Amino acid sequence: MDSSNMASDPAEAAGAGLNTGLIRKIVIGTVLVLVAAFAFLIWQAVQDEQTLDKWDTLEAIRLKHEPRQDPIWENPYGVYNDERKKYIGALDAFLAGEAAQSGDALTPHTRFLLAKTIADHILANPGILDQDDRAAFYEKATKQLTTIRDDHPDFPLNWTMLSQDGFPNLTRQFIKWLEDNQNWEQEYMLAAVEPDAGVRVLVRTNRGDMLFGLYGKLAPNWTQAFVEQAKAGVFDGMTFVEKRDVGDASEPGEHGFRTGGAASRGLEPYDTAAAKTASEIKVRAGILPEESRNRIPLDRGIVAAWHDGTDDYDTKDGLFFITSRSPFLDYKYTSIGKLVDESGVNSLLTADRIFGGSVWREDDLVREDSELRGLLDWFQVPTTIVKVLVYQDGTLQEPAKAADTRAKVEDSERSLTSIKADRYAVEPPAKPVVPKKDGDDKDAKDAPKKDE
Repeated sequence: MDSSNMASDPAEAAGAGLNTGLIRKIVIGTVLVLVAAFAFLIWQAVQDEQTLDKWDTLEAIRLKHEPRQDPIWENPYGVYNDERKKYIGALDAFLAGEAAQSGDALTPHTRFLLAKTIADHILANPGILDQDDRAAFYEKATKQLTTIRDDHPDFPLNWTMLSQDGFPNLTRQFIKWLEDNQNWEQEYMLAAVEPDAGVRVLVRTNRGDMLFGLYGKLAPNWTQAFVEQAKAGVFDGMTFVEKRDVGDASEPGEHGFRTGGAASRGLEPYDTAAAKTASEIKVRAGILPEESRNRIPLDRGIVAAWHDGTDDYDTKDGLFFITSRSPFLDYKYTSIGKLVDESGVNSLLTADRIFGGSVWREDDLVREDSELRGLLDWFQVPTTIVKVLVYQDGTLQEPAKAADTRAKVEDSERSLTSIKADRYAVEPPAKPVVPKKDGDDKDAKDAPKKDE
């Protein structure tokens, strides 16, 4: 036996054992790597699938809540308010839940949708008059955009390539727009204001009393001219002739009733001939320029200066009493005062009573008469203004010179504390029965019966 072969066998055997162990380790390691890689791919696929599911959820939220029409141009008076509120709430919940658990793309996208919807809600809601309420919306929208700017630099809204040369990225432009718009609103937007203290105007009609304060500081020229006329008795004997009731919560509207000026004195109930004559009189004497257009919203109880839609000037003796929100008139009509329920006077109740009167639009004969169509919105029974009295700190103010039309003042009217509320209120007369023309009964008698 070869001794050299004997010596090498154990070494070869040991080497073979080492090679086998190494190969085994390599194989096991490779298998583990492959298993890990496969597991990672499976995990990645699951994550991708979950992310896709979250995108699907967001799309479902949009389809369910996002208004289908542009809320600014299609209808800026609140028809989409409830939808947008629900949409904002759904986006908030999604952002705090599923979006926060997903990748970077979904979170900033959700924040952008939230900021855009809030901006739409602000622009489409001139009826939100409280600046604190509006500020909360601005703050919420700005927070979404600053988070996109600071935490998601790779989001497309931050790309400068999407902006014109010299302009910041879209995120910064959006933030700047919100800031500029809020600053503009604080200076120029509609803002509800209480009337000045001290002066009160009592309008006594045959349907009840109305008391209102004045916006002397906001409409100085008009209120000064009005007070002088009211004290002199210029409005005494006039009537409320026309009712405006246009639109609803989803459309621009105007709701209220107005005086008819000097031509309306002496109008009788159900007298279309006299009403037609009065409606055709156009008076421009003493008109006032629109120096006093102001930011007060035309809301329930507001007393405004009257002008027709074709003339930007206010008629000197025209008053328009607003019975419900009338956004169509904002910035167009001068708010000169506001009804108040004081001194035992239920002003709003009287306004509603006058506004509830029937108009000639409800009469078939007038509606079909081409010559009388101008009266469709006129009251069948005009409400008479018995007198208008002006009080300073509760004391009646006397005129420098009384007009011929001034009604007699009773002793109880010299102080607001002693007036007898609704002193001149009476029920309107019933509409007279129109006599039938000769032959009406004969025609009805001779008409064939349905069965014949």
